Amino acid sequence: MNQSLAKVLESYPRIPLTRLPTPLQALPSLSAKLGPRLYIKRDDLTDLTFGGDKPRKLEYEVARALAQSADTLVTCGSSQSNHARLTTAAARKVGMDCVVILSRDQYQQLQGNLLTVYLMGAHVHLVETFNHWDLEPHVQNVCQSLRAQGRKPYVIPVSGTTPHSCLGYIRCGLEIARQMEEQELRVDAIYIPFGTGGIFTALLLSLREQGITCPLIGISVNQQRASCYEKLETWWKALCSLLHCDPGCSRGEFEIHDEFIGREYGDPTEECLDALLLMGQTEGILLDPVYSGKMMAGFLAHQAAGRWSAEQQILLLHSGGAPALFAYADELGRHLKKRGVDIHS
Repeated sequence: MNQSLAKVLESYPRIPLTRLPTPLQALPSLSAKLGPRLYIKRDDLTDLTFGGDKPRKLEYEVARALAQSADTLVTCGSSQSNHARLTTAAARKVGMDCVVILSRDQYQQLQGNLLTVYLMGAHVHLVETFNHWDLEPHVQNVCQSLRAQGRKPYVIPVSGTTPHSCLGYIRCGLEIARQMEEQELRVDAIYIPFGTGGIFTALLLSLREQGITCPLIGISVNQQRASCYEKLETWWKALCSLLHCDPGCSRGEFEIHDEFIGREYGDPTEECLDALLLMGQTEGILLDPVYSGKMMAGFLAHQAAGRWSAEQQILLLHSGGAPALFAYADELGRHLKKRGVDIHS
């Protein structure tokens, strides 16, 4: 471990919200089927309310909120937002209130992530918007109303990505490097979902600092490649500033692919649904239809094209989000039937 990076990281306040480290596991059945030796980083197994990547990020944002004497976390997202679920859980864990502003869409049934948000007592505002990435005006209106009531809101943006929250995945990079050393594991590539880009960028910086030089391959779930590269630059500069790293340090080899998004964010493409079935039916691990399913679809496409051989080792990041599967039951049911599964109704 790079002690200097770890030491700088520990200078930032953090409120523990979940059990860490998460496992880094082999995937023997899937490896036997596909050829390369596959491993998975199980960030779906963080233990805050059905798990996922967000608790690592929220540990830093909640610490900042408490330092500012805030009493209410305010955030936004799609109707089946993993971030809304976990922000609500984090608020309850530290004794704060929570308001979530969510976009109305075809997945707003009272199940999955949305159900959990209501069960934990968040104040939910469902609003009409073309894109859940454009909810900021609604967030500001809610905060203005809260302040008028004498409350002290703290805003966490959509997906929870800020320079400070990215520190959670700097820590994760240190964790992965330590686990790889313990398991004497050398991988030829690491596949990561790319949403806002905070996780990808933080892992890129952290793993390079640990001397891990294999390609990092980001599979975009919502943005075209050019926009992804802009996000990468933003978070890279911010993290280098926080961690006193040279922004000109080598990033090594990395890739960002945007051809697996589908029609839009959250579109359950056929390739994504096939990836869900393959992982579930070989390893008993449920991916989600928005992030890790798309990441897996990207890896499978590269594997089918002959990119990876049986002598190589690949690490996949499972960022969580399985509760959203229930809101996609209709699409999943149709896909299972298409693949020959007899579903009794």
